[in-house]
Amino acid sequence: MRDYVIFTDSCSDLGKDMRERMGIEYLQMRVIHNGEDIPATLDWDEYSVEELYGWLKAGHELKTNLIPMTEFINKWRPVLESGKDILYIACSSSLSGSISVSLLAREQLLEEFPDAKIICVDSLAGSMTEGLVAYMTALQQQAGKTIEEAAEWINANKLKCNQFATVETLNYLAKSGRIKTSKAFFGNLFKVKPIFISDAHGNNYTIGKAKGRKASMEVLVQSIKDTIENPSESIVFIGHANDTEAAEYLKKRIEEEVNPKEIYINYIGPIVGITCGPGTIATFCFGKEVTVFSEE
Repeated sequence: MRDYVIFTDSCSDLGKDMRERMGIEYLQMRVIHNGEDIPATLDWDEYSVEELYGWLKAGHELKTNLIPMTEFINKWRPVLESGKDILYIACSSSLSGSISVSLLAREQLLEEFPDAKIICVDSLAGSMTEGLVAYMTALQQQAGKTIEEAAEWINANKLKCNQFATVETLNYLAKSGRIKTSKAFFGNLFKVKPIFISDAHGNNYTIGKAKGRKASMEVLVQSIKDTIENPSESIVFIGHANDTEAAEYLKKRIEEEVNPKEIYINYIGPIVGITCGPGTIATFCFGKEVTVFSEE
């Protein structure tokens, strides 16, 4: 059996510590900052967390872009040259076109490496939901699953990776077209915080709302409690957009109410952060399958 490397992308929001621990690589999307094209790095080696979220607060022009074809080719070719195969777990096709670019790169590289296997899977997820899919897949790899078996596991289980998130302000979701501007105005006026998930089609979908920041985080705690399976053997991810205090509060409450085997905290990276804005906070777990979806 040929060895294989698991790749994800900038939307996964997995830190270097977790990627190295699980043997996961990632492909960089792009950020356009005031017209300058820069990498959407998860390691904050091109700009700091404070700089990115400072740019957002200051109203800088920030846009996100797909993984370039050259990124796929340059990252994948050395892996194939080493005799290993590739399993790419892509951001939801409902949120990004990167899966389509990956298939074009796959076609090009297989002409050069006809005996190789390159499997590209739509995670139907973004942020650390996608990261959780990659983490769980790496566990399958460690358990001896072949690349085909790991890909089958993803398609059978990816909707069991759950996200519960809220935002500090609705302005950034409105700017990115994720919510109507009028709803953002009245939501901010009345301090209403939406609770949203990644639905069965891979879209961000609002399932409820809470009045105030602390109340919204309590909903996240309860949602994990209601959804997680076998908490004593499970990991919970917490992602935050430069709000360490909120992340630590969530960790404490999840330890009290759920007591999972492990809680992993990391920053929400540039792609998701630009869309949702500073202060976004989210929890993620493996558990009950997501069945709801937006009909919009």
